[in-house]
Amino acid sequence: MLDGRGLRLATDDGRKTPPDDGIPPASPETTAPQAPNHLQPHAQPLAQSLAQPAPAQSFDPWRLFRLMQRQVWTILAVLVAGIALAAIVLDQLTPVYKASALVIVDPWQRSMLNSEPGGATRPADDARVDSEVEILRSPSVLLAAQTRLGLPADPEFAPLDGWLARARAWLGIRSPAPSEAEITQLTLKRLEAATSIARRGETYVIEVTARSKDADKAARIANAIAAAYIDGQIQAKVAVAASVQQRLAQQLEATRATLREHERKLDSFLDDSLGEIQDPELRAELGEIRAAIQEQASTRKRYDALAGRAREKARKREWDALIAELNSDRLVRLNVEHAALRRQFGANAGSNPEAMTKLAQLDRQLDKEAQAVIDRIAAEAGMARDSETELRGRLGRRLAGNDVPADIVLHFREAESDAAALRQVVDKLAANSTAAAAEIELQLPDSRIVSAALAPSAPAFPDKPLVLALAGMGALLAGIGAAMLRDGFAGGFSDESELEAFSGVPVLATLPRIEARPDRPGEKPATETLEHPNSLYSEAIRRLRLGLDLAPAPREGRARVILTVAATAGEGATSTAIALAASLALSGRRTLLIDGDLRRPSIHTELDLAPRHSVADYLAGRGIGAEGLTIDDVAPHLAIACGPADPRLHLDTLLQSSRLDQWIQEARQNFDHVILDSPPVLPVIDALLLLRHVDDILLVVDSATPANDVRAALRALSRGGHGTAHLWLVLNRAGTHKARPAPRRGRKPPAAPNVLTPGLAAKDLAAGRPSRGRPPGRPP
Repeated sequence: MLDGRGLRLATDDGRKTPPDDGIPPASPETTAPQAPNHLQPHAQPLAQSLAQPAPAQSFDPWRLFRLMQRQVWTILAVLVAGIALAAIVLDQLTPVYKASALVIVDPWQRSMLNSEPGGATRPADDARVDSEVEILRSPSVLLAAQTRLGLPADPEFAPLDGWLARARAWLGIRSPAPSEAEITQLTLKRLEAATSIARRGETYVIEVTARSKDADKAARIANAIAAAYIDGQIQAKVAVAASVQQRLAQQLEATRATLREHERKLDSFLDDSLGEIQDPELRAELGEIRAAIQEQASTRKRYDALAGRAREKARKREWDALIAELNSDRLVRLNVEHAALRRQFGANAGSNPEAMTKLAQLDRQLDKEAQAVIDRIAAEAGMARDSETELRGRLGRRLAGNDVPADIVLHFREAESDAAALRQVVDKLAANSTAAAAEIELQLPDSRIVSAALAPSAPAFPDKPLVLALAGMGALLAGIGAAMLRDGFAGGFSDESELEAFSGVPVLATLPRIEARPDRPGEKPATETLEHPNSLYSEAIRRLRLGLDLAPAPREGRARVILTVAATAGEGATSTAIALAASLALSGRRTLLIDGDLRRPSIHTELDLAPRHSVADYLAGRGIGAEGLTIDDVAPHLAIACGPADPRLHLDTLLQSSRLDQWIQEARQNFDHVILDSPPVLPVIDALLLLRHVDDILLVVDSATPANDVRAALRALSRGGHGTAHLWLVLNRAGTHKARPAPRRGRKPPAAPNVLTPGLAAKDLAAGRPSRGRPPGRPP
């Protein structure tokens, strides 16, 4: 425990002052043996050591655990308050539900007419998936979902009045109503804030998440956004197909016009050439072939036009106009059934599942029958085209005969070759236009919903278990922080190692707390050493006495003067002084205990003494001799100078008087130890005035004393010290004093403590026992 860290009080300039007792310093030959090096105090003044920053200390988990033990109620209070506050906030928060729909992006773009992938392997196009994510986030998709759900009229997403509108309303100023476009834009912003769209890892899956105060609404919003995205994708592909079909139709019409012009010129050439043929039979034969070609061409054109009009009306589901064009009895019957079913269910047909099922079946039958009739018309047009082609081939072969003029044959072949090429182009454009028109109605989206959003059963926000757990952890950390702050300002010290680490001053002993004994109501803590010499408290006092014995001793022939002081009142400095004085006296040393607290003396009260005079009376020179000042019948070798206070005296003058100096010098010569009890150092300066008379200072620190008070007391002692004195600390009321166990059966009870009562001093002197302490000035 005495590790050489004892500090001494020195003058402000660090120089030692001459001794106040007038005794010259002893020579090296007569000086008492010095204490070992590890017991020597440091030469550095306390004021300088306290001014220096404390060395950095490593983290000590055990010290933190002890701090938490001391401040356990503070930590629990903060923890309970934090959790309670979190629970109150959670109760006030509106729950928010979150629903997610999953959309997968097909890396191959397909259509019903071309469902085969373009390559053998699946392309890894991350940019395309990211592009689809951005399309999903686009305002057009959100606007479509917003319109579908009617969110502008929903109170959760409807625009709220801003602070400016509320201020105007409070002032009674009417704000203009927002326009429909403004309402749409404000609702769209709130919808964007309530949705999140992200790609799941490196997959082709996109997660569409919606948040709402209503679980069903959250699922509807997520599904509506996904459906709007799919519909928008189909509409975009339909728009592209329609644009292609329109361009093909324009090219087809232009090519047909060119072909008609070619055929007109060819017919005009044939009309002119037939007149040049001399053979009447050949001329009649060529005329018949030409008439048949014109008839088949007219039939082909009529059927092609009819098939085109029928396809258009079937695509638009204009059944009445289609029936008027085709005149199909089955179509007439199906259309009558369709109209009767609609009349039967009326305006509720769209909300009646049975009506919707029957109407869908009739629509499929109408589509099938219309397609069958259109296919028959297209077949008739194909047959007419085949006949026309055969007749044209026959005409070409006949004109290639030897009986036809060569110039007619050459010109016919050139014109027929151009017309044939144009017919092939027309056929190809017609086929492409038909395919494009079919793709308009048969487009497939490149993405599909693989998992529709379901209404969540529990809110996503707030996550009560997580919030409470985080609040508990945060409150626990805050509680530990509050405990550290409270311990630093109003806390204490759990053991001597903590006190030493804080102050840098050795702690000579740790005194346990003395619990009151209900079976002995008359006992006081001050008499614990006398009443119970074998108790834990008495053992701790003996440890304190041993620490002082091992400390550097004063000059030879001089008694050790010890000052007991505390930072504030009630820390047990007086009880410690009484116990230490009693322990020293019981060890056979002549001890003088002086109550130096002239303001509120308490030693006589603690020991139930009734002195006739007080220390203040003696220092004031009120005709009191040394013989009538002390009481020496409390314990062997113990003399006590105490008494009540006198508020009329100037105490600072008494503590600086020469009478006190003379008394202390005489006590050094007549006693082995002088214990000087003083008032607390922080409220008054009395202890600082007594420092110049002492060799050792025992600063008694209660385990509950705030660290700031201890620091302030150390600084006060360092700044007010004169001469040289060794500073030691005593930790008081640490832990709980345990009562001694009851004796077991078969064993003798412990011996009764050596209780010394008043009146025993005369018997001791008569028996020749060592005398007790003598008052100042009394000869030995």
